[in-house]
Amino acid sequence: MPLTRRSFGALGVAALAPVQVLAQAAPMERVTGDDGRFTIDMPRGYTTKTSPRPDGGTMLQYSYLWKDAVGQYNAVELAVVDPPPGSTRQIDIREAQRILAARYPNAVPADTRDIQSGPAKGVAFSMTIASNRGYGPHAIAMRVYAMGGPLYEMLAATRVEDRDDPTVTAFLNSLRVLR
Repeated sequence: MPLTRRSFGALGVAALAPVQVLAQAAPMERVTGDDGRFTIDMPRGYTTKTSPRPDGGTMLQYSYLWKDAVGQYNAVELAVVDPPPGSTRQIDIREAQRILAARYPNAVPADTRDIQSGPAKGVAFSMTIASNRGYGPHAIAMRVYAMGGPLYEMLAATRVEDRDDPTVTAFLNSLRVLR
């Protein structure tokens, strides 16, 4: 399944989505994928969107946006990318990491480590991006897991000061790939 360059839906529709201003962690709810392959804790009020992919597969996005103390948008998102029916291609998580990082050409890599969720192997990495809007640098934390054909892409985008926000931490630590 070829990976394509695209922007995350949550960041692309920030001006259109209802947004909360949080002073504390958002209330979370456990979400189970329709087919029981995974669970994740998402903030209440999240949105979903399913899109066809050019290769014949599909992508299901779970997104949540909120404003921080200075009015900047924060976002968490899970994208579950399924290959086209009958595909036997295995995803290389390092290739997926390179493609995701390439979406942010002015970013400075911060760290990378191998991770695992159940039987799915993955990579966690983060980047810092300078802001030209006067609000200081932003942090993007990503986790990518692959198991067989599906790819799980997690993203948390915040100002650097908010990278340890309880909502972000709870979200990033919650994905459980079950099968």
